[in-house]
Amino acid sequence: MLEKLTILPISFQDVLNAKELLAEYAAECSIPAIGSINPQPQIYKSLEDAQVMQCFGAFDPDLIGFGNVLMSVFPHYGRKIATIESLFVAHAHRRSSAGPELMRVIEGFVKDAGCEGILYSAPAQGKLERLLETKKQYQRTNAVFYRSL
Repeated sequence: MLEKLTILPISFQDVLNAKELLAEYAAECSIPAIGSINPQPQIYKSLEDAQVMQCFGAFDPDLIGFGNVLMSVFPHYGRKIATIESLFVAHAHRRSSAGPELMRVIEGFVKDAGCEGILYSAPAQGKLERLLETKKQYQRTNAVFYRSL
């Protein structure tokens, strides 16, 4: 299955260049009420340049998954917390260690960056939500609701 899994920091442009992977992500993880995904390369680049976002890629040897993490001080708490903006592994590689390794590397990175915790957002009743519910170290904290205006 996996030749040699490697997790590396990448730019979001690398994700945009992986058209098939991005299309699979869009089909599985989009929020239909908001509409089709429409990644904004300049916004992602600005976040990367400001060092408040880092993207990671899982390679085997091609890009088979990615995770984007945002880091900021939450004004209500005065603590630096990371938030997963995206976490995705191609369906063909779900039984590999790519997902858990992405999470491990991202969590190590944000801890080293001074974050005290990490929030994962997962599609309701999706695979990531079901996975996180089985892990004792992850605590359900919120439900997110969307309303079109």
